[in-house]
Amino acid sequence: MSKSILVFCILLFGCVTTNITSNKSPGFNEKIRRLYVMERGSESAKLFFSSFNNYLGQSLKNRGVKTKFHHFEPLSLESEDDILQKVNEFGPNLLMVIQQTEGRATVNQYGWGTTNTGATFDIKLFKPDSKTPVWRANLKVDASFGLSESAKGSSDKLIEKLVFDKLL
Repeated sequence: MSKSILVFCILLFGCVTTNITSNKSPGFNEKIRRLYVMERGSESAKLFFSSFNNYLGQSLKNRGVKTKFHHFEPLSLESEDDILQKVNEFGPNLLMVIQQTEGRATVNQYGWGTTNTGATFDIKLFKPDSKTPVWRANLKVDASFGLSESAKGSSDKLIEKLVFDKLL
């Protein structure tokens, strides 16, 4: 009986592991009030980013932070001036750049199909007038039933780290 409950829980909840480490500039004490988030990742991570943005946006809104997201498409023809105009129109006090640096996939039991089950993201915070980050994090996400399943946990871990580092 207990074996079937364990199997049911694993199937229902899957196995999601999320780890984050960070480093904050020692003299930086500003809180996030208006955040413009720019993200770039593989085509296969689009579903993850879509869910992640919803969770992160809601969590930040609940903390009084106004947020705008911009996802760079892999074949985007947007110029730096186009992006700069969008950022300036929003008027953030900080910019967050999320870059997927690694993707992991699992081959199915038949050997011909894959599921994206993990990724690593480099996350940086910048003041709008600077090219030097004031905060940086490495977010590593793994999920047995697909990367998109880990979006909420990833958002929660990022929020926890931002609170711990006194940015929220």
